[in-house]
Amino acid sequence: MLQPDRLGARVKPWLLLLVAGLCFMLYEMIQAPFYEFGPYSISAGVILSAIVGVVMPLLVLTRRLGIPFRAQFQLERVDFGVALAVVAATLSLIPALEITTALMARHYPPDPVYLAFVEKLRPDSLLAFAAVLAALGVAVPLAEELIFRGLLQRILSRHSGPVLAVLLVAFLFGAVHPLYSIPGVTVLGIFFGTLAYKLGNLTYAVLAHAVWNLANLIVLHQSSGELEQMLESPFSDASPVWFLASIALFVFFSRFWWRALR
Repeated sequence: MLQPDRLGARVKPWLLLLVAGLCFMLYEMIQAPFYEFGPYSISAGVILSAIVGVVMPLLVLTRRLGIPFRAQFQLERVDFGVALAVVAATLSLIPALEITTALMARHYPPDPVYLAFVEKLRPDSLLAFAAVLAALGVAVPLAEELIFRGLLQRILSRHSGPVLAVLLVAFLFGAVHPLYSIPGVTVLGIFFGTLAYKLGNLTYAVLAHAVWNLANLIVLHQSSGELEQMLESPFSDASPVWFLASIALFVFFSRFWWRALR
């Protein structure tokens, strides 16, 4: 169940939009200088940017206004059964979205600069994998969900309604990713936004985001060869049957977390 948006009730919408924009800019700017180095440096930059650029500013803002941070952003404990259904639904989306992304990449190839960054991020040892996992599996999901679903979606929900807010924020979420991945990431954004709104608990969206990033990290860790092949997944050349099966499984597993609303 969604709790009252105390921050939105006390701070003007345009100011909260400005806060969200500044947090995102800080988040991107702080980690950028670390991109020139390897997975350890990049991971440290991502974690630092999440803490300094997102978590700390929002923590200071809520404390100054006397608003509990966790209550405002709905970072509550999860129900194990619901969490398991969310994880299963997230994993079931992988084939469908990987097929979509692969089709997009053929028409809009990834930028070489981005591929070079991915090459530097690719972990080459178990310790490097753990460092990147901390960044992509914890820092990134928390920071991005706080900005997009925790701030922007709740702001827009007050003025445009929840459905439009979920869609608008999902499109914005997709737009800040590479061109070839926009459709897939936008669908993910709709899923994350629906979880946050319907379950009234941002932790489920953070969990789904983390699972998705972990799946991509495993693919990256196992990849080898040319730069263009690094972003390929086992489902990139899969048949339409895989696509339909993926959607069917997603609907099936989503029924279980949806039942928690009753």
